[in-house]
Formats: sequence, structure tokens, C-alpha cells
Amino acid sequence: MVYDSFWDHLKKSVKDKFKQHDFHLTVISAELTSIWQPLNVLINKPFKDNMQKEWHEWMCQGGASETKASNLKRARISDVCSWVKRS
Repeated sequence: MVYDSFWDHLKKSVKDKFKQHDFHLTVISAELTSIWQPLNVLINKPFKDNMQKEWHEWMCQGGASETKASNLKRARISDVCSWVKRS
């Protein structure tokens, strides 16, 4: 299993879970992401960037309203599905 050095990936609990299933782990440096994780660069990053843009636009257009408990309201599932489709 090849994965990047994102801090959460380096936790002992994560490493132990992989070892339970007999995975051999290799952590790569950031410079090698495009070589060893091409989907992360070609698909995941642009998708995440577009989703963040959709969420940001939703927030700016009034999606940032609050519940009675002063928490931010969640986006409707139909809105999120539209964001995914456009992204």
C-alpha cells in the first residue's frame, strides 16, 4: 500500500489496522504524489477543488443560515448531489 505523508495516515492506529490485514506500507514524499498516486492529481484534486467552490458559492448565497441551536445548517442532499454532478 502506497500512501502519502498526510499526518493522519502516519498515526499508529492507522498503521496497526493495515498490519492486521498483512499490508506492506510505504509512505511517499509529496514530490512523488503525481507518480505514485496519479488519480489523486488527475481526478481527486480537481473534484475536491470544484466541490469546495460549489460549497463556497452556496454559503455566499445564503446557505450559511443557522439552526435554533446556533449551528450552521447542513446543505440539502439534493444540493450536494448537484454539486457532485457539476464537479
